[in-house]
Amino acid sequence: MEHVRSQGYPVPAVDEVSDDGQAIVIERIEGHDMVATMTRRPWTLAHQGQVLADLHRRLHELSAPEWLHDAPVGHGNRILHLDLHPLNVMMSPTGPVVIDWSGACRGDPGVDVAMAWVLMAAGEVPTGRLIASILSRARSVLVQSFIGSCDIDRAKQVLREVVAWKVLDPHMSAVEQARMWRVVEEAGLTDG
Repeated sequence: MEHVRSQGYPVPAVDEVSDDGQAIVIERIEGHDMVATMTRRPWTLAHQGQVLADLHRRLHELSAPEWLHDAPVGHGNRILHLDLHPLNVMMSPTGPVVIDWSGACRGDPGVDVAMAWVLMAAGEVPTGRLIASILSRARSVLVQSFIGSCDIDRAKQVLREVVAWKVLDPHMSAVEQARMWRVVEEAGLTDG
């Protein structure tokens, strides 16, 4: 976090790190996450997709230090967050701030974009048909705005590999896994 912060990327300042490196205390960020902002102001969905894409672009401009481990898929030398989606963006009075850097690594920016794409497109929607229908439409607007503002061609090149890795995550439900593969199909990347 301090590495990207020193290069002007919007992250909380690290106040303290435990002796074993397992716990950190970070600056308190005032505001709500991007999801809460979109819930309160749904007319900003497309704009928030562009903001998220810009955060990816800005991060991927930064070269990764040698000490940062490699991404589980793909190859490259850029800093990746691997979980940069609306729940990990705090909307502070001074602008967006990216949190939850536990998966940070070095690699191909297309991997980071593909990961955000499938996480946003495949995440569970709360139960109830009406709510699910409304949130499904909102998610579609957000995702389309995001992928329309990113280097989607590069993300498509690694999308199948990203999904094959992510579906192994035991925290992903069978429904989410199926939705991830649907993103691959809808991107026209089915085996032929």
